[in-house]
Amino acid sequence: MKIAMISTPLVGLGGGQRQILRLAVELQRFGHEVEIFTSAVNEENCYCDMIEKLTVNVIPHPLEKRMPKWLIPIENQQKGGQETVAETAEPSSLRVWMRRAMGRQFYTIPYQLPSMVNIGKKIPKGFDIINNHNFPSEWAAFLAKKRLKAPVVWMCNEPPDWFFVSEYRMGLRKINWPIYEIMDKTTARYIDEILVLSSVAQKYVVRAYNRSSRIVRTGIDVDLFHGASGSRVRQKYGLGKDFVLLQVGNFQRNKGQIDSIRVLHHLAKRHSGISLILDGGGRKEDLIRLGESLGVIDKILFLNTKNDRELAEIYAACDVFLFPAQITWGLAAIEAMAASKSVVATSRCGASEIIQSGMNGIVVDFAKTEEAAKQVELLLNDAQLRRKIGDNAYQYVKNHLSWEKYAKTMETIFEKAVLTFKQK
Repeated sequence: MKIAMISTPLVGLGGGQRQILRLAVELQRFGHEVEIFTSAVNEENCYCDMIEKLTVNVIPHPLEKRMPKWLIPIENQQKGGQETVAETAEPSSLRVWMRRAMGRQFYTIPYQLPSMVNIGKKIPKGFDIINNHNFPSEWAAFLAKKRLKAPVVWMCNEPPDWFFVSEYRMGLRKINWPIYEIMDKTTARYIDEILVLSSVAQKYVVRAYNRSSRIVRTGIDVDLFHGASGSRVRQKYGLGKDFVLLQVGNFQRNKGQIDSIRVLHHLAKRHSGISLILDGGGRKEDLIRLGESLGVIDKILFLNTKNDRELAEIYAACDVFLFPAQITWGLAAIEAMAASKSVVATSRCGASEIIQSGMNGIVVDFAKTEEAAKQVELLLNDAQLRRKIGDNAYQYVKNHLSWEKYAKTMETIFEKAVLTFKQK
């Protein structure tokens, strides 16, 4: 098959970027011709080892050269965090107002819409199937389908938050979001099949689009995360014999880093020698303030790991992995399981669906930080239980969540979609 894959900008490290790139690599290994179409790429900061193996076509925003750089949200991500003093200076009040007025959502929808339209118009003919990943790539897929006369399989992961979060629909956004919602629902009707990672995501798809979807679990680099050592990390950051808690993920409200700090606070009342590592990018000011107000800021280590090898060592250095997120999957939790770590996850993350509580992880109610702290305390006091849960977690991931298995499943779905489309 000749497969056109559409991606949001490939400019950072994250589950979505890894998912599409690794799928493309595996499908290419199976003998398929694969090309990725996106609006921006930063090879230095987005899995360059995979990108260099693939054909990645960059179709930029049609007005990219005419727009002020401060209005382009991708710009900050492309710099990989290396900004000058002038670039990090406080923006003018007018710029702040304009950014808010544009209604920022992910990469700013007013910016992304022309990008997706441009991609959809410029994908050449000759592809057998279109596979788009993540919102708002369905807009590009919708236009491409009409031109290419090929079926579309959308790896949705989750619909946009503004379908469900009321604060994203307030103020001037009351004008924007109804337009985007109508447009998004319209394009979603033309998708031949929607794929998601969990039953949590399935419910979101029903609420947003009134459509069914199929669960397809992504893979994991088991050997990478299982074989690492955490001794260097512990020595480098002076963790010594501390009982180390870890959460990995960008600093966003739905990821729940605030809850991890509260868990640390509960535990620190009864135990000394406890540390929390928060590894991720984004604004951390609110997290720092919370840590200071609870008196545990000296026990929190903020990191922003830039490659998989270092990340594997971070997982290896922890004793328990916390995942109090409210999201449709949770790749970080799966990576921790691959590293043979005991994972304490909330029931509102999709990853909790593969956890049999007490056997290969622990599931707690969402936002119940005292309950989560009690479960962590059980693990703190019982090293044998930690090892048992960690070993079971590793075996589950090894047996069920390989990239090859994910790619084979996707290959079968693509083949069926192409055959069904031709028969219409």
